[in-house]
Amino acid sequence: MESRLLPKHYLDAEVFKREQHLIFRRLWLFAAFRITLAAPNAFATRELGGLPVLLQNCDGEIRAFENVCPHRQMPLQKESFGHARMLCPYHGWVFDNFGKVKSIPHEEGLYAYSVEERAQLCLKQYSVQELGNLVFVNLDSDPLPFEEQFSLGLQEKLRVISGHFGAQAIHTVLPARYNWKLNYENVLDYNHVPYIHPKTFQPLLRKQVAPTVQELPTSASLEDLNGSTSEPGRSRHDLAALSFWSRSPIHVEQWPWHEFVDRYGEGDYYYNFFLYPNVNFISLGGLTFLLQQFHPIAPDVTEVRFTLCAAKETKRLPGLPAILWGHLKGEVAVLREDVGYLEALQAGLHPDAPRANHGRYESRLIDVAATYLRLMSEDVA
Repeated sequence: MESRLLPKHYLDAEVFKREQHLIFRRLWLFAAFRITLAAPNAFATRELGGLPVLLQNCDGEIRAFENVCPHRQMPLQKESFGHARMLCPYHGWVFDNFGKVKSIPHEEGLYAYSVEERAQLCLKQYSVQELGNLVFVNLDSDPLPFEEQFSLGLQEKLRVISGHFGAQAIHTVLPARYNWKLNYENVLDYNHVPYIHPKTFQPLLRKQVAPTVQELPTSASLEDLNGSTSEPGRSRHDLAALSFWSRSPIHVEQWPWHEFVDRYGEGDYYYNFFLYPNVNFISLGGLTFLLQQFHPIAPDVTEVRFTLCAAKETKRLPGLPAILWGHLKGEVAVLREDVGYLEALQAGLHPDAPRANHGRYESRLIDVAATYLRLMSEDVA
């Protein structure tokens, strides 16, 4: 089947601008692991939907604000992670846990705001949804219900698996020269693994077959391949049908530290969660948990954000930071293999390029494209 997406959907600046407004500023977006925001005044800064976002631990509750002081538009927090109260470094304005101005140095003599003017001096606040140890943000003033994007069954699975997160997480970013949709399409395409990752990821798989889909199969062809059935009442074109999970048998090399963590699951499985629009969350044997987010920078530029943690320690592991960095190094190496090919794919695109021709196994790519066009208010006939 010929793809419904045109080359312009991967190349055009106007299309990219519309994506930011119609997809990334309307859908729920992953923002951080809750464990990184556990301490009082812990914060994380993100760009989401082209907007600067500040996540702050406000007396135990995670709140999200636009990371812009209403005085002169200075970011309140400049680092990606840290611990600090909400204080503008430019002129010393302090904000309370609800984003309202708490104090302004020399306010009476220098500013002379009226009562009405001062009441308007607050940070713009965004909606936050915590799901276990995963924190999501919605930038829309009237956000869609969370269950419209992620089914209740998937939410419960994410809540349980993220409950096994340990207290330490590490992060890194990999810049890449391709459109964000190519990366999301790539993780949905299991058939590329033996060709792109024959020495890194492929040898770990015990069965060289398509993974068994456990949640929300979206088309008859996928049901035939995996013997699965759809969730009652769900259409393959529902937004929530784009997010699902699977597991595949995998070989996990045993290390001594495995005995000292609260492992998730039933043994040596590769757990794979696809969270639309731009997240692939995976667990290797319930021992390590990696979230990849394909963050759009420009039509042909994507920032791949990695966040990795291990399962909760049952005994203190002094070498855990080194263990995590070793695992992250391996995950980045696999992604770099993808990057080389995806950058070549992007470089070969041009306005008159032919559309992709999907095979039977690529039914999810077809469904993703159809829903994408609907979100973009484009004809999907």
